[in-house]
Amino acid sequence: MKNDNAKYFNGIDGLRFIAALLVILCHLELLLSGVENFSSHLFLRLDFGGVGVNFFFVLSGFLITYLLLKEKNMSNTISLKIFYTKRVLRIWPLYYFVLCLGFFILPHVHAIDLPYFQKYFVINYTPNLFLYLLLIPQVAFAIFPAVPHIGQSWSIGVEEMFYLIWPIIVKKTNNLPRFIIAFIVIYIIIKAVLFYCLMLNPSNQFGIGVKNFFVMSRFENMCIGAIGAYFYFFNKTKILKYVYCPILFYASIVLPFILNWILFDTILQNGLYLITSFFYAIIILNVATNHSFPWLNNRLFNYMGKISYGLYMYHLMIIPMVEVCSIKYFGDGKFSFLFIYTVSILTTIIVASISYYVLEKPFLVLKSKLEK
Repeated sequence: MKNDNAKYFNGIDGLRFIAALLVILCHLELLLSGVENFSSHLFLRLDFGGVGVNFFFVLSGFLITYLLLKEKNMSNTISLKIFYTKRVLRIWPLYYFVLCLGFFILPHVHAIDLPYFQKYFVINYTPNLFLYLLLIPQVAFAIFPAVPHIGQSWSIGVEEMFYLIWPIIVKKTNNLPRFIIAFIVIYIIIKAVLFYCLMLNPSNQFGIGVKNFFVMSRFENMCIGAIGAYFYFFNKTKILKYVYCPILFYASIVLPFILNWILFDTILQNGLYLITSFFYAIIILNVATNHSFPWLNNRLFNYMGKISYGLYMYHLMIIPMVEVCSIKYFGDGKFSFLFIYTVSILTTIIVASISYYVLEKPFLVLKSKLEK
């Protein structure tokens, strides 16, 4: 029997919020260069940012694949036109608004300039803008230093590229697990070859750009999420029995951080994301389909998950503004550190909330009409 009746997975919004919060905490540490704090080494070594972003990728693969399988099961096909239209309505409005802020407004707010990135932003302005307009910011990030305040957009480009090809694959293939396994193996081999070639010629700028692009294109993460969706949708009870094991579930929560700590700054850390993606898939399946951590399904977490796209996209603009104000009025001591943390997170929530209701929701209403 297929699990094809779910329209909304409890706890998913809570997971979205936690992943976004981990990214925000990581970027707070990276940007707080002018104040005294006590957690930078801890947060960076645990790789809060990497955990958050990779978790988002696995979650995207799970949700998109489940919805595609559900549509294919109900109608024996997948409407690519409707799928792409829904993705455009969900992602493009906020993405292009943030692009306008990053390229046309914030460069004139000199109080929050990031000197290193600002220099290269001016030099590479035109090609960066061109690549961002094409919705492939990950290509820009692979070639040039990050665009100040909107560098986090690279992951949106990765997801959009995945969304472009994945519905076609799910629609056409009759053996999705076999395709996913083959794809992951081939993709990892390509990455390994690129790393080896770069080691032979580390000064090759083109090779560095290609390597960076493939490193950021975490399609494997999304494919692992897709495997989880396949197991649940087709009710693979023999596998789900192990996935739902409480010991494995709780181990999946702590092991990514433990492994990040142990393998920090080693060559093995480069491939750790692949292992941890299986842990993230286990967490998602337990929370979304096995009713683990029911406290994640409450009004607060559901709301925070609803605005998580905005939390992710705005926080890199807000943190420098809060830091400038804090240093000006409170100096650079520990109080300033706590002030920046608290005010940055609260301000990001407020801005993301306004953005959701003013900018995103009108398009989401159109999107919901397509889902009926």
